[in-house]
Amino acid sequence: MKLYWSARKIPELAPFRATERAQIIQLAAHTMPLPRRYLTNFLKLLVLAALFWQLVTLEGWGLRIVALLAAGLFYPLLLHPLTLNLARPYLKDAAEQFQQQAAATGEEEDTKPPTPPPGA
Repeated sequence: MKLYWSARKIPELAPFRATERAQIIQLAAHTMPLPRRYLTNFLKLLVLAALFWQLVTLEGWGLRIVALLAAGLFYPLLLHPLTLNLARPYLKDAAEQFQQQAAATGEEEDTKPPTPPPGA
């Protein structure tokens, strides 16, 4: 099983823009079975607990503040790959669902009458 660190590298998400990829990943994460979602959240909690345990054991407030800022910056880099890789089996279905929703939204917008320009 190949591990992906970025949504850009996943073949199922290649044709989509960044915002669309984020929405598809969110859809896939919500369609995961409950035990898999619990596993994902537990692993995230484990990573965060280990990270903050290390922050608590640091000596001196200055070093703690710098480490806390670094942890905040690296938070997405540590936890996003967990969601990506555990939701990967559901990405294809989520992408299809996203495309159907986008097509339905596009059709609804096309059926609306055009709005007249202001002052007309």
